[in-house]
Amino acid sequence: MNASIFSASVIMIILLYTNKLKSNDFKIKTLTNSFSKKEAEYLQLKNQVNPHFLFNNLNTLISFIEINPKKAVEFGHHLSNTYRHYLKNQNDDFVLLKEELEFIKEYLEIYKAKFENGFSFEISALPKENEYILSISLQETVDNVFKHNKMDEDSPLEIRISTGDNGLLIENSVSNKFSKQSNQVGLENINRRYKILTNKEIQINDSSSIYQVNLPILTLES
Repeated sequence: MNASIFSASVIMIILLYTNKLKSNDFKIKTLTNSFSKKEAEYLQLKNQVNPHFLFNNLNTLISFIEINPKKAVEFGHHLSNTYRHYLKNQNDDFVLLKEELEFIKEYLEIYKAKFENGFSFEISALPKENEYILSISLQETVDNVFKHNKMDEDSPLEIRISTGDNGLLIENSVSNKFSKQSNQVGLENINRRYKILTNKEIQINDSSSIYQVNLPILTLES
């Protein structure tokens, strides 16, 4: 092989290798930008659900102090435990299902103190030690129930939380205050966060009498 052919071959190899490096670099940058966009979208969604239940319930606590001090003490304990849980987990993307169910019981007790016989709840979920759900998603789903249904002592709102093959099931009797379409706003936020982090989606079943939301349960493999 003469020198000119050899030189041309070397130059060709160098050019091909350089182009391949540029192509790989473009792919890496594209992938990085994709992750950055997803992270930014997720953080934006997460910031939209910063709960304000502490501030929303301070007036309730004050009113209980004035009319029923014993009830105020009980309400204060539930409120304190609830806020402590939020501070502990506010920066986490996923939380233990077992701990989240303990939290939501305290959270529902706050509503129970405010609305008394206007609703009832039952938690029969049996979580495993290695099961997780998206942070704040259970609280948001419960808030959605109260936001879009009315409390009536003659026909109490019923809330049931259980575990099944497909995830964590939150179901409630339907007594809508607003149109059904408005129910989707907060749940869409949860769904988009689930999709960004896990590529899973929540499931919604809606009928005239029962509204069901199924939150995906994630298992941490040992």
